[in-house]
Amino acid sequence: MTSLEEEIKKRGLKVTPQRSKILRRIRENPGSHFSADDIHKYVQIESPNIPPATVYNILKMFVEKGLINSFEINGKAIYEGKVDPHINFMCENCHNIYDYEMGKDLSEIENNVEGKIISTNVTIKGICKSCLKDLETSETSLMH
Repeated sequence: MTSLEEEIKKRGLKVTPQRSKILRRIRENPGSHFSADDIHKYVQIESPNIPPATVYNILKMFVEKGLINSFEINGKAIYEGKVDPHINFMCENCHNIYDYEMGKDLSEIENNVEGKIISTNVTIKGICKSCLKDLETSETSLMH
């Protein structure tokens, strides 16, 4: 049994080929962000009869069990393997999503709210460095 399958089992879930394949896809692509459709297309390569609802339910279950993280952008769920506290930066121009590490010590926030943090979900929208450069270049060429 692989460590991914052991992880699934440790969370009280039954190990199935679909669950193993989905978790492997997400974990083997650190820093990548997937929609449920992206994962469904990938799983369909070897399991063409798997319905989208099954993939969605597995993803939802993985999020609930803390195996993966999800956040929403423009009304669409995005899934990632990174579960440590971090910030997701989405470029409004190219729609790429970048991870930004934040300190793991969130005690200052806990002290301010006198509570306990159980998860984080921070998404910032802006324009990435590459798109800013492209926009500046196109603006400069329009002025000449």
